[in-house]
Parts: sequence; structure tokens; C-alpha cells
Amino acid sequence: MASKPANEDYQALVDIGSNGIRFSVSNLSPPTARLMPTIYQDRCGISLYGAQNSTGTKVPIPSVVIEEVIAALMRFKRTCQDFGVRESNIRIVATEATRNAINREDLLRQIDQKTGWRVELLAKEDEGRLGAMGIASSLANVDGLCMDMGGGSVQLTWVIKKPDGEVDMSPVGSVSFPYGAAALMSELSKVSIQEQSDLPGEVASKLQSALVDLQIPESMKEAANRSGGYNLYLSGGGFRGWGYILMSHVEEIQPYPIPLINGYNVDGPSFLFGLEGFPVTSSTFRVSSRRASQVPAVQLLIKAMSQAQIPISQVHFSQGGVREGLLYTGLPRSVRMQNPLIASTLPYAPESAVSLNSLLRDAVPESSPLQPVILTSTINLLYVHGSLPKDIRAAAALRSTITGVLAGAHGLSHRDRGLLALVLRERWGGDLSDSDIQLYENLQQQCGKRLSWWAKYVGCMASAIGNLFPAGIVRQEEPTVTVKSRLYASTTEIPRDSSPQLDCCWVNITVHRGDDIGGVVRDWAEDLKKIGKKKNWGKLGWGLHVDVEVRN
Repeated sequence: MASKPANEDYQALVDIGSNGIRFSVSNLSPPTARLMPTIYQDRCGISLYGAQNSTGTKVPIPSVVIEEVIAALMRFKRTCQDFGVRESNIRIVATEATRNAINREDLLRQIDQKTGWRVELLAKEDEGRLGAMGIASSLANVDGLCMDMGGGSVQLTWVIKKPDGEVDMSPVGSVSFPYGAAALMSELSKVSIQEQSDLPGEVASKLQSALVDLQIPESMKEAANRSGGYNLYLSGGGFRGWGYILMSHVEEIQPYPIPLINGYNVDGPSFLFGLEGFPVTSSTFRVSSRRASQVPAVQLLIKAMSQAQIPISQVHFSQGGVREGLLYTGLPRSVRMQNPLIASTLPYAPESAVSLNSLLRDAVPESSPLQPVILTSTINLLYVHGSLPKDIRAAAALRSTITGVLAGAHGLSHRDRGLLALVLRERWGGDLSDSDIQLYENLQQQCGKRLSWWAKYVGCMASAIGNLFPAGIVRQEEPTVTVKSRLYASTTEIPRDSSPQLDCCWVNITVHRGDDIGGVVRDWAEDLKKIGKKKNWGKLGWGLHVDVEVRN
């Protein structure tokens, strides 16, 4: 069978790490290039670090392991041909375990001879820089310390992601420590109990020195002082495993509604809490037996961070690493500056998305806590589930950001996923099954009572817009409705030294084409009033009174 014609937008990457080899093919075609969609990925569990350190004394990579590496690369070479990836778009990089191998040159020579591919050995500083860029790709906003824990080493730096797509980081690149998960486990197995207890202090001392070497900007230090600590962004398999452990054992919401590590965050104390108390086994979701065996190494590093007294306010987990960093670095600045939520929903936008978005924004008071990207994304996904049977539209919309159309979107926070899911569920209304009700309530708990009520409000507005414009087309020459909205206080009595409590939402709907849409508008007004009634707030226990005026 002939291979596919070459596709200029396909990029293939091989990341030869310390604990495994990762293969991927990504599609960087517009309009979703910002998300770096993965169309193929695989992992080969060859541990080059383990192959060199299994006896306690470092040895060359055995020939049988080199043969396994080459066989895996040859399989991927055929896969690239089948996908139509150009040879010039295939890149192979290697990190700590290959860089420090005794027989490194022999390994690289054999790979070159058998596959025709040259391996790029990443310097420690480049590895840290690319890991930080991978983290920058994983979230819309990044401003804080970044730490990437691989099998052989840990990289630490700081990153500020700017609105224009530029990414600032430490002028020294990053500081690298030989404290990867596999390396620390090897070290723990060789030292005495007393030396094990001393190791966190040794690591803490080096972390403190690294913070000085990294030349953290004064603006970041001042922000940390104001907020009670730095934002800490984590990547690497060891940290991701710890994130899943926190999901299972620390989160009050069970089961945790969004089983994706990217975009998950916890506060600093929760991250450091109960290091010795978790029953970690391979039965914990997304924690393999190998990751479970390396938990003591992760715990040691976290304990060292605590002893170093690094103030941490929020911890953000990232799927981004060297692979994502390589791809993100190659994107134009104009693409990097795109908001990932907008980029992920844009392919589904209706024809009159701009006009519909303007209408929805007019219907949501400016002082509401909802960010404009949520409103824009709501309009972009307004009609996605319309072709489904009525019985499952609400359920499919509820799951759309978790296991549906946005499941693979890279760069979304859990809050945005949860909030948009609640909005889209309300957009379609209808009943939910028992299993979907649990997910719905857990997402409400995750978002909080205020945002959950606003999700109901926006979903109601979106439903009306969908009914008024069923094809997603606004006829500019034929005005339909205009909407105004604002928040106000129901009482003029203001307690001393406090602001008025804005507990009411005023909505004015002016109908310009009343001959055939009067019924739709009346239903819309009634639905809004219901949302504003306390008896309909349910378990949320919070909401605003909604005062609706309809004018013809």
C-alpha cells in the first residue's frame, strides 16, 4: 500500500526520555494550530535510565536495549510514512539519560545508520527552556515558577506569558538538578535511613540557591507577597501522577468531575498536605505501577520544597513538556497569542457568530464574573448538539468539554471546562439521567455557587438566541431583538463603610420583529424570571432576582 502524499502541516516528534520514549504526530494547520492537535501518539516503555543503573553501578546501555530503541524508531518511521509526514518535519530529541550515557556516541551512530535520523541531544538548559515553553502552551495564562520532573532530572525556572504571544523566562534558562523520579529512587535505595532523612534538606538548600540564580523579576516577587506565594506550574510524569493522587484523595468533590491532569490546580497547602498518608497503588486512576513505585521520590522533592520555605499560593498541573515546548516554540507569535478556548471552539462557530456574540454580551451585565471568552465560546458551540436526539442533547453538551468535542483541546483550565459545560447544558435544557445529574452537581460544586448560577443565566440567554436564530444567521437588514442588562441593588439602604449589594439583574428585551417571534420572547422572559426565583436555586443556595422588561 502506497504512503499518503506529504502533508506540510503534520509535525512528528520523538522524545527519548529517561523513563520512556514518546512518539507523536501533530496537525499544525489553521485555525487550530494553537492547540497543537495530536493525531497520533504512542509511548514505548524503554527506560534508558533503568538500563544504565539497574545494578547500582552505572553501565553502558546494553546492546539489546539499543536494538529495542531502534526497532521502536523504525515502527514510527513507517507510521510517519502512513500519515504522510515529510521527512523534514520529523524531529528526534533526547534528554538526560542519553546525554549522560557512557556509550552515547555508539547509540546515536546506530540510530543514524539504521533509521537515517539524527538525534538532537538537548543541553540541560535547553531541556528546561523547552519544558517551560511546554507549560506555557498548556494554559491561557502563565506567570510564576515552573518545574519539570523527568526520570533523570528536574528543571526549575520562571515564566511569564505575555498577551502578545511572547514568553519571558529566566536569563539563565533553567537550573537542572539530578533529582528525577528514577534518579531519586535509585539514590534512596543506596543510602542509609539516616541519609534518606537528610536528603530533603540537601535538596532544599539547592532549591534555595536556584531561586537566587534564576533572577526572579521583582514584579513576580511583589505579586507573590501580595497573594501569599508564587504560582507553581508543574509538568513531568512524576508530578502528573501526584496530581491524580490529589484528585483521588484530597479533593472534596468525589468523584472529581474532570479526569484530565492538564489545567488541574490546587492551593499550596493542599499540594503539601499529607505527604505520607495516601494509600497509593496502581489502582489509583492514571497512576501506573511504575509511577506508584516512584511516589516516594516525588514526596521527597515536595518535602524539600516545603523545607526550602518557597511560598506557594497555587499549584497548576500541566501536560506540557519537551514535546509541547518544541511545537509551541515553532508557532508564529500571532498563533501563540490566541486564547486556547477560543481557538478550540472557533471551527464550530455559526455564520453570524460576531452578531450573536454581541447580542449575548449585551444580555450579560458587564459586572458579572463571567469572562468574555466564555461568552464567545458559548456562541461558537451554540448549535453543535442540535442534530442529536432531544433526549441526549443536554447530556452530550454537559460532557462536551470533558469527553466530547473539546476533550482533546490543549490549554484549557478546569474552571473553563466546567463552566462552559454547565452553560451548554442549560442552553439545551431537558432532563438528565442519574449519572449525568451527579456529574452536573459535581461541576457546580467545582465552579462554586456564584459561577454556577451565572451559568444558568447565560445558558438561558443562549437557548433563546438559538431559538430566535435557528440557523445561526442574523439578517442585518431585518432587526430582530436588542437586549440591555445591568445589576442593581434592591435596597437604597447601604451599611456604613460598605458597597451596595447588587442582588438584582435587570434585563430589557426590545422586539423589532414581533409578528412571528412574540411567543419565543415571552417564553424567554418567563424562563429568566424562573432563574431569579429563590425556590429554583436548589442546592446552590445563591442567585439574583431577575427583573425582565419586554418592549415592542
